[in-house]
Amino acid sequence: AAHEGPFFSLSLTRLVAMATQRDEIPGHGLDTYVSSSDEAAETGFTREAQAGESFVERSAPSSSFSIESSETSRRRLVRKEKRRRDTYDADFATVDWVADMERSKRSQRDVVTRLDAHNTLWRQALSLLDALQSWIALALIGICTGLVAAMIDTGAEWMTDIKFGFCKSGFWLSRSLCCRASLDVSNCADFLSWGEALGAGQASLLASNYVFYFIIAVFSAGLAAVMCKLFAPYAAGSGIPEIKTILGGIVIRRFLSGWTLAVKSLGLVLSVGSGLNLGKEGPFVHVSACIASLVSGLFEKYRANEGRKRELLSAAAAAGVSVAFGAPVGGVLFSLEEVSSYFPHRVMWRSFFCAIVASITLQRLNPLDTGKLVMFEVTYHQSWKWFEVFPFLMLGCIGGLVGALFIRLNVRWCRFRRDSKLKEYPVWEVLFVAAVTALINFWVVLLSGSSTELLAALFSECRSSDDKVYNLLCREDNASGILLGLFLAGCIKFILAVFTFGMRIPAGLFIPSLSVGACIGRLVGLAMRLLQSYYGDTGIFAACSSTTQCITPGVYAIVGAAAVLGGVTRMTVSLVVIIFELTGGLEYVLPTMLAAIMAKWIGDAFSPDGIYDEHIRINGYPYLDNKAEFSFDESAGDVMTTGELDVLPVHGHTVRSLDEFLGKSAHSGFPVLTSESEGLLVGYISRDVLRSALDRARGNPQVDDNTRCYFAMDLSFPKAKVFVDLSRWLDRAPVQIVTSTPLNRVCGMFLRMGLRYLLVTRHGRLVGIIKKKDILEYIQVREELRRVGRHSDDM
Repeated sequence: AAHEGPFFSLSLTRLVAMATQRDEIPGHGLDTYVSSSDEAAETGFTREAQAGESFVERSAPSSSFSIESSETSRRRLVRKEKRRRDTYDADFATVDWVADMERSKRSQRDVVTRLDAHNTLWRQALSLLDALQSWIALALIGICTGLVAAMIDTGAEWMTDIKFGFCKSGFWLSRSLCCRASLDVSNCADFLSWGEALGAGQASLLASNYVFYFIIAVFSAGLAAVMCKLFAPYAAGSGIPEIKTILGGIVIRRFLSGWTLAVKSLGLVLSVGSGLNLGKEGPFVHVSACIASLVSGLFEKYRANEGRKRELLSAAAAAGVSVAFGAPVGGVLFSLEEVSSYFPHRVMWRSFFCAIVASITLQRLNPLDTGKLVMFEVTYHQSWKWFEVFPFLMLGCIGGLVGALFIRLNVRWCRFRRDSKLKEYPVWEVLFVAAVTALINFWVVLLSGSSTELLAALFSECRSSDDKVYNLLCREDNASGILLGLFLAGCIKFILAVFTFGMRIPAGLFIPSLSVGACIGRLVGLAMRLLQSYYGDTGIFAACSSTTQCITPGVYAIVGAAAVLGGVTRMTVSLVVIIFELTGGLEYVLPTMLAAIMAKWIGDAFSPDGIYDEHIRINGYPYLDNKAEFSFDESAGDVMTTGELDVLPVHGHTVRSLDEFLGKSAHSGFPVLTSESEGLLVGYISRDVLRSALDRARGNPQVDDNTRCYFAMDLSFPKAKVFVDLSRWLDRAPVQIVTSTPLNRVCGMFLRMGLRYLLVTRHGRLVGIIKKKDILEYIQVREELRRVGRHSDDM
């Protein structure tokens, strides 16, 4: 990579040394992520941070612009990196995909060995039961996801309606269930507004309704924020950035716990019901992943194998999108395209099965009493015309621009929240935004209901209806008022989404993005209809001569919704399929594809990453994007760690000395050498494996604390009469590279092989180790330093 200025002539080793001094995991503060039980794991990084700090200070060239002109920025970066590094390994552990795969294969061989001891019929039955474990787990995940989604849907609808009033025949009934026998749901006699219940007169009726609306909206949002702060900080947000990080091979403790699941589910009901500009669809992915994590604990093959567990999590992500939109195929493609780093063929088929089970469960429960899997079923009486391709492409461009602008503004606001005192008052922030939202939404007809009701109206054709939103959108005598209303509604939704997404409350971004895009699309569609009415069936509108209603604004609303969501998330194939399954409009797949592709192109021209990748970066998660392209000039010798290696000689240890060694060392694995002086690499043994081997050895009555331990038996050295043979536990073929290996190739090995570490050798001698986090921190710090350098140049 080309570096600018003498400051960037520092070697990669020095940049990594600076990475050891970064602050808290940005965005949420230390208290969210610190694990008090892992203090020992922090000591190695602390020593490296201290060494790196002094090294960078000595090595900084006095003639460069950087150290002297941006000294304050550099020191702040160094202090932040140091504090962050102290908790980096405490909460985030890297999954060793290779070791987990080998462990899974060993477990399969052990099962076969045990089955061989039984008769043929019993062996076949046990073999079938073992093979069915995966499918049973997937079925349980799908069923539980459907059940939880039904409860959240029911609760969110009730919370949304309770702001306006309650049902006389049953306080627990939502408006739709209370008035399903009524022809006019909006004026149902069984549903009383709060003003009517209090006996308010005509003059004070509106004020009474507004007071209750405001109080309930703010209270429910504040309660959701308090629950997240006190009981489950990981329940806040959409959860998709964290799920991407977990599926990328990182373990985040407590993120997938049962307590997080409970708080996330109840918090979604409260936050969606409060009327905040957020959705529950994205968080369904987090909910389903929590369910998958709990279900995996019931099966031995997943319980202790993080690699295999991620296959269930990928399937759960598909189930989450499936119940959110009624889109099982779109859910599978979403898991493949957006969140999963490892997605073999068997995972696709199993994800599809899990998504179907979840969809069937939700449809069978029918929480909203629609009886349909399609969320926004549309039926248009006119097909789109070819002259409409240009406005569809224009909507794609607008969607890309709106998405890029949203990402830019939201990222800036989240960085401001992270770096200011505002992060210390998350509940007050939620209360303030909820109050502003309630002040606006109640008086704006298009925004007074839920976002799903708004989308249903925007996607529909104009028809006879008693709903005030439908009537407002279809008054042909007030076209200018409708255009202005759609523009203002889209702007308000956009601005509120910028400040809402990222707050410490369960919140998704799918529905707000779709709402903004649908407002824009409906506006463009109505403008096209007005143009066609003005110019008549001539010119480009000649194809309209055979129809009375040539242009359908609802089609433009669908295309606009897809464009903005694509511009925000940079989804493509999965987005088109989700929109198709969401609306049931197969005929409009081509316009949606055109808009999605154009939104992707335009959005990538401004920023290469979608909103979820940006939030991963803001929060400082150790995520190595499998779609990223790297261009480094450095080699493995520049980034490898050399000063804090704990190695084991082949011989010379006893059971007691190995126990003491494990007690002092904080590392998760240890290279085994012929001797510390000779340094020839023999193999590698992980901490857990060594601890398990020593525990098993102590079960032998002939083994005591002074019994010798050997890691290899094929080497020449004097051996005791009684000893512990650890050679069967040793990985004799760890992945190795040489110091001159290009860093681009190193990154490719981590991405494609799912490695946790790489041992660096020179002529067979161990000289260093590269961990996945070394690469991640180098990339992060180089970007941060480049940003600081650009800021200094501007000054």
